[in-house]
Amino acid sequence: MKLIVTGATGLVGSEVIRLALRNPDITSVLAIARKPVTPPANAEMKAEKSKLRSLVLNDWTNTYPESVKQQIKDADACIWALAVTPS
Repeated sequence: MKLIVTGATGLVGSEVIRLALRNPDITSVLAIARKPVTPPANAEMKAEKSKLRSLVLNDWTNTYPESVKQQIKDADACIWALAVTPS
């Protein structure tokens, strides 16, 4: 299963990434965020960190570029954890 996680650098998104890297049913994790995503520091030894790919997307308001569409087109699931932190 290919999983997309948006907002992957936040509290919820990073926890989803951590759990997805441990789950053997998930074969690929595409983390989409405004900055590069790395495996969480608290990822266990049995986490398959090689499953994680990071995609930086700065503009979430316009049509996605074709390169982004190609990377997300065959995903099986998406967890939308993108949020705005209130100031």
